[in-house]
Amino acid sequence: MKKTKEPEQSTAKFPYTTKPSSLRKFLGMIPQKPKPTTINKTLLQSWGFKDGNDYSLVRVLKAVGLVGGDNTPTPDYVAFMHKGTGPTYLGNKIKQLYPPFFEASHSPHKEPNDTLENLFNIHSGGADGTMAYQIQTFKALCDHADFSGNGASSATVPSGVGSSAKKVIETSGVSVGAPTIHIDLHIHLPGNKSRRDYEYMFEDIARYIYGKATDTDSTERPE
Repeated sequence: MKKTKEPEQSTAKFPYTTKPSSLRKFLGMIPQKPKPTTINKTLLQSWGFKDGNDYSLVRVLKAVGLVGGDNTPTPDYVAFMHKGTGPTYLGNKIKQLYPPFFEASHSPHKEPNDTLENLFNIHSGGADGTMAYQIQTFKALCDHADFSGNGASSATVPSGVGSSAKKVIETSGVSVGAPTIHIDLHIHLPGNKSRRDYEYMFEDIARYIYGKATDTDSTERPE
């Protein structure tokens, strides 16, 4: 009697690192470090990643779009470096990399392990150990991402600008039930103005962009 050949184990369809903890640590360090010229073993060692398996995190960074094929940081890497908006940006990249998961759940990263195992079994492959690495890699990526779509607006506020002006830049009012709008302000300020001149500029932003009234609306500005 001819023996039936067992089907071969399918290969992993999603990226994974054999050191998910190192991936989680590396992502946390990106906003704290200067943009590197290239991400290789030498850089990893200089950042404290000395285990030979740590380098497997680079393929995950490539898959999510933070690192290019030549191991150089991409514009997506630079976008993730910004503390205010970086997590939201990474969240969008993760949704692009794992679309079936976000079609099956509003928050797949918050699902219990058995649900994640089921999703990976359906949409990926690999041996049991590889499957576990894929799941832990997904979790490590999501730990540094924001999927709410409510990333804070960002702008560089010069030192010496008053607290009322800073508050205008850092906050914006959104009505309950209204669509979320993300605004990223890039402001180039002259260096020959007084502290109060800067405050007036930011209060004008509040008035004309956010529709906010400010404390000086009721007072007359000096010419």
